[in-house]
Amino acid sequence: MASSVSTTDIPTKKLGIPQASVQGFTFADFLLLVCVSIWALNVPLIKSILQYLNPLAVSILRFTVAGLIMFAIFLYRERSLRIQLKHLPLMILCALCGITLNQVVFVYALSNTSASEVSLLMATTPTFAVLIAWMLKQEKTTASYWKSLPISLAGVVLIVLTAPGAHLSGGWFGDFLAILTAFSWAAYTVILRPLMRHYSITKLGAYITLMGTVMLLPFGLPQINIDAITNLPAIIWVELIYATLGAVVLTNILWYFGVKRLGGPRTAFYSYLQPFLGVVAAALVLSEQIVIWQLLGGILIILGMLIYRRVLSFSRIRKLILRS
Repeated sequence: MASSVSTTDIPTKKLGIPQASVQGFTFADFLLLVCVSIWALNVPLIKSILQYLNPLAVSILRFTVAGLIMFAIFLYRERSLRIQLKHLPLMILCALCGITLNQVVFVYALSNTSASEVSLLMATTPTFAVLIAWMLKQEKTTASYWKSLPISLAGVVLIVLTAPGAHLSGGWFGDFLAILTAFSWAAYTVILRPLMRHYSITKLGAYITLMGTVMLLPFGLPQINIDAITNLPAIIWVELIYATLGAVVLTNILWYFGVKRLGGPRTAFYSYLQPFLGVVAAALVLSEQIVIWQLLGGILIILGMLIYRRVLSFSRIRKLILRS
């Protein structure tokens, strides 16, 4: 397990929040790369599933099954259902932000504006995460973050705006919902961290996923069509299994591990990679076209991440350019 250097302030220590890793590329970084890669491949698969099922019906199916699986895993490992009542409000808030609100606003953002605009506005997630963590005194903003921010945002803009057929012509209501989607995931990522002092990753994942799914039921139940579910083609069932076991169960564990080891803002920073990986996944699964500007955007995002994680610096980049 990689060692870490703390930059959290004194109030964070008093709250007992796990200390975040600062420099270098760690095992937690690798797991987060795996996590966003799974999510990226999940996007074209969900598009395929939505040809047969309503959006929130898909969410309820995925998160109900995933929550029960995670519940069984933690119960087998810990054999205890106990949680402290004082932590219940924070768990409910996590479930509301990360599952219920996030799923609802994302679906209806896509219904009210273009997919390109949603993708671009979702790239504000790391920015929200840093601001929320700073307000809660979990993290201090660092110079490396502000140096990397414009580079990564430029990469996201290149990927989204140069996609074949991309345009920004959505409505303001859809834009607002897309920003709310980014904010809800950022808030979830940050407020989750204090709970990790008291509970395992699997217990938190199980409780929060099931709580969020229960709160999602009033929105999603009217969209469930039993006949459509029972008549799904075999390939759609395979995609649903991936979207549930891979893109919910496994990624929840990986994301929680990243939050615990790196902190909310550093973990959320990996959200910048998703537009690039999503373009690659769409090309592989749906045979969509990739243009050279999108590849350049991906390089800028990776460069920004390396600067933020202090693997690279502007002085080191300048030396490499001069040597070449």
